[in-house]
Amino acid sequence: MATELAQDYAAEFHREWTAAENTPVEFPPLDVNALVKRHHRVGGDLVVTKSMVWDMLVRKAYAPETYAPGRVRAGSVRTYSTEEPDFVLMSDQRLWIDESRYTQVIQRVYVDQDRHAVFHLGTAHLTTPDGAYEWAGIEQPLYHLEYVVTGTELRPVLRRRVVHLTDAYDSRMSWHFARLVREQSLIEMVEIYLRLQWGIELGLQPLSA
Repeated sequence: MATELAQDYAAEFHREWTAAENTPVEFPPLDVNALVKRHHRVGGDLVVTKSMVWDMLVRKAYAPETYAPGRVRAGSVRTYSTEEPDFVLMSDQRLWIDESRYTQVIQRVYVDQDRHAVFHLGTAHLTTPDGAYEWAGIEQPLYHLEYVVTGTELRPVLRRRVVHLTDAYDSRMSWHFARLVREQSLIEMVEIYLRLQWGIELGLQPLSA
């Protein structure tokens, strides 16, 4: 069953990723330890392993307000159908283009342990177990996210793709998304994970922009 679910999620992501009317963005592969070294000064030789990065992504999938506080409104997260590894997540998230505003986002989430991948597939509506009907906000297009951890145990690489479900390719959305979702949001997640799960505090590295 898990294998079939993984295939279904991957197929849906691929279908939207390749649709001519949608707006896909693929980020360069990210060397996680190089990212940490660029932004922080720590005592000793800290190595963030592949297993740690995967654990971080799984924890973020289930607790986005903890690991992405800059994007998800505190107290807004609700989950449904929480039989692992497939569940529905609803939360208030900042708009990509106007970060001063929030919109309701509904996502079907799948944690693929075999491939070390997490899918977040945006959906327009949800019927909750108590019969309430919820709609995603219309302030921006629905979007699908894919995170995959590759590389070796001592040199993990994080790969990220996002596709916005648009009526036609939107270069403005693509540019804004690439500008807003930058390294700072990722180093924040790594910093929170290391502090909460490993008790490691990363010192700020005084580098120029």
